[in-house]
Amino acid sequence: MFYVYILSNPMTCLPFYVGVGKKYRRSNCSREQSHIREAIKLRNGKELYRPNKHKLNTILKILDHGFNVTIDIAARYDCLKDAFSEEIRLIALYGRADLGLGPLTNLTDGGQGGLNPSPLTRAKISQMLKGKPSKLKGRKLGPYSLERRNSLSRATVGRPAPSGAFKKGAIPWNKGLTKETSESVAKYSVPNPDKGFKKGHQSTLGMAMVQDKDGNKFFVSVNDIRRKTGELVSVHVGRPGWNKGKSISTKGKTYEEIYGPEKAAEMKQKRILSNIERWKKQKGLPSQ
Repeated sequence: MFYVYILSNPMTCLPFYVGVGKKYRRSNCSREQSHIREAIKLRNGKELYRPNKHKLNTILKILDHGFNVTIDIAARYDCLKDAFSEEIRLIALYGRADLGLGPLTNLTDGGQGGLNPSPLTRAKISQMLKGKPSKLKGRKLGPYSLERRNSLSRATVGRPAPSGAFKKGAIPWNKGLTKETSESVAKYSVPNPDKGFKKGHQSTLGMAMVQDKDGNKFFVSVNDIRRKTGELVSVHVGRPGWNKGKSISTKGKTYEEIYGPEKAAEMKQKRILSNIERWKKQKGLPSQ
């Protein structure tokens, strides 16, 4: 569930920001409330990544005057694309302040578009950064200390895989989990006795099913000399093929079309009973 929200200034009754939120987020803070938290962090001197200071200073001004930011949910959508379309429409309707078109502090036109500030804002940013050294200048990046690596490991254990989980550098959903620490991993760690090859299973590749004079059936190599002497006879010799007598005209047709409704129903019931008997035999249950 996605929604479009509007932040308004209660002192002027004018909107100053339009955004898109999601009902379920990893953090406990909703998207609209996160703007207020960022403003408080800015006031406390915490460094933020590419902050929209016009928006945050507007929020601080409202809080300083003893008011709360007015939050209105404009619309709700099941599709993110529809929410972005409504966000774009509202931003165009109210107008961006940096473009001189309205009261909004948004720096983009909405949707998934990147940052596109006005030429005046670009000039201010450029002037502010001129002569200022990079924050990474002289800083050694890696290798991380053991404490730092352990911290990163704890932060990612159990985190669901992102979209494109099989791309290079993606974190597997079960990274760091064991059957002792995760119920989901333990569930897949339990061997299924009814699936796959059993212990002691012998492959029949290159083998043939034969029977001796007493009718005992077993597998031998296809090159076994006893097959040539007639001591062992192939079980399948003399058995007609399953498609014997069928023409190519039956390809793609149902049993009803080939045998008729009554015969097809009889064959279906017989196949069901045969499957039940085979299942009981595998489970060691008495057959009917």
